[in-house]
Amino acid sequence: MKGGRRSKRQGNIKDFVKQVELARGGNADMSENSVQGEQMEGDVASHPHAGFQDIIKEIHSLKAEFKTEFATFTKDIKQEMKDEFDSFKKDINIKLAETANELASHETRLEEAEKRLEEMERWNLAAKDALIQSLQQQRNIQMKLADLEGRSRRNNIRIFGLKEGSEGNSVLQFVEDLLRAELSLPPDSALNIQRAHRALVPKPGPERPPRSVVVNFLQFSTKEMVLKAAWKKKVIHLDKQLFFDHDYATDVIQKRKEYAGIKKALKERGIRFQTPLTRIRIHWESGVRTYDSGRAAAEELRRRGIQVEVPQRSGESAMLEERLQNALGWQRSNTENL
Repeated sequence: MKGGRRSKRQGNIKDFVKQVELARGGNADMSENSVQGEQMEGDVASHPHAGFQDIIKEIHSLKAEFKTEFATFTKDIKQEMKDEFDSFKKDINIKLAETANELASHETRLEEAEKRLEEMERWNLAAKDALIQSLQQQRNIQMKLADLEGRSRRNNIRIFGLKEGSEGNSVLQFVEDLLRAELSLPPDSALNIQRAHRALVPKPGPERPPRSVVVNFLQFSTKEMVLKAAWKKKVIHLDKQLFFDHDYATDVIQKRKEYAGIKKALKERGIRFQTPLTRIRIHWESGVRTYDSGRAAAEELRRRGIQVEVPQRSGESAMLEERLQNALGWQRSNTENL
């Protein structure tokens, strides 16, 4: 029984010694290890306590070597990490310096661009102000020219619908005979017609409306008398109705066209109105109101429930001025926010 236990203990000691030798990494070959193991086995078998002390010493020696190697390994790892971190830090600092230089360059260029943009905006505002003032002056001059042209035409009337060629060789004599025959004029009244001619435009084709006839009187009172008499009576010539009106300037005619839809809507509803020159005077139930443009009159009709088309502003300068005013207003508010 004792012999079995001893052999089992010796087998355990032998295995443990082999593991210790393998862990220490000795340079001896397996035959030497086996021989030493057998010797140690014999020594341990004869001196068991001495064998355990040797084993403990070997373990402590192995532990010390392991600590030394681990400390050296840790130190090397720390040094490598430190070197790599220093290299990485150096690269980062170089990149940051390059980025800072680029940002400084971009900031300088951005400041220059902002400065140029601000100068351009100031010039743009000044140019728009000057252009608007020029357009306003041009419009005032055009209004004065239209007024002068209207005054030069104040003694004229126009006759519409007279067939081409029906006036014969003398337009002046034909018109005077027509007015005396068709209108209820005093027999002793002197018409004093100075000029009478067709409108100065190319002669239209047979299917086109005939040109109007311009008649110039010496006195304004005579012109007004003839015009009022013509408006009171329906004048027919060669089965065609003739229409009489003032001889308006071109700008006035264009502006009076804005009231065409408005006058039609008012006639359909039996609302009285008048169109003195470039205005329209409407007799509402609440009172008489005068409007300076077709847009203002159309907007008033819409507010009162009468659907009419709002005409566009007439004149290229007026539309251009409106666009510039809108752009100028936006630019100023934007500049103030800056």
